[in-house]
Amino acid sequence: MKSNSYFKPFIILILILLQNLQVNSQINDYNYSVKNRWSIKASIANYKTAFFSQGIIEISDNFIDIQNRKMVNFKVETNYGINKFVEIGFYAGFQHYEWIKDLENFLSPTKSFAPLFGVSANFHILPFLVKSKNCRWDLYLTTKYGGCYLPHKEIDQPDFLYGKYRHEYGLGLGIGYYFKNIIGFFAEGSVGQYYYFKNHASIAYQSGNYLEFKDFSDSNFSFRIGMATKF
Repeated sequence: MKSNSYFKPFIILILILLQNLQVNSQINDYNYSVKNRWSIKASIANYKTAFFSQGIIEISDNFIDIQNRKMVNFKVETNYGINKFVEIGFYAGFQHYEWIKDLENFLSPTKSFAPLFGVSANFHILPFLVKSKNCRWDLYLTTKYGGCYLPHKEIDQPDFLYGKYRHEYGLGLGIGYYFKNIIGFFAEGSVGQYYYFKNHASIAYQSGNYLEFKDFSDSNFSFRIGMATKF
């Protein structure tokens, strides 16, 4: 599924929202702010990997999957408020995935973990709407760029088309709620490139056979849930 179908309406929505917030900020005085605030978040999501969750169909020398398996993507993110409504931060974590040494072991992949790292920026909406100095809710737009480094490529051969570094990026909307205004839960939905293993990629090998990765899952959308604390 192409990410362009998500990006256009999402960006239009963001522009309309920013315009409304700008108008409101010119006629109202608000006290709520995230400036000088630290937040730490731990979250999980399911990212597609290179191998199959529902069996294999063999057609001639090609292998076609039914659906790529999804495995855990875990991140810990730290953010700091640089002004009333903007946070910047970085994250680290791991991606659980599978790899094989050669096609002979195609049905028995080895599990591994790849380290994640990246940067993020959050644009908070509630400072434009809340007059109290304290608020248990978070509502924000988020953008992220980062990647992972695979200890082993999904097919760990020197002539494999893709390298060990893979990147991700996208835009999203997040919401959170804090108990006693300190610790709580949050969820984020984002659109962009949220996968590390190429879809619809055909790789040629010395034998002349082809291994075809066909992705029928939604790889351009990411949904994360987790816990957060702020201070």
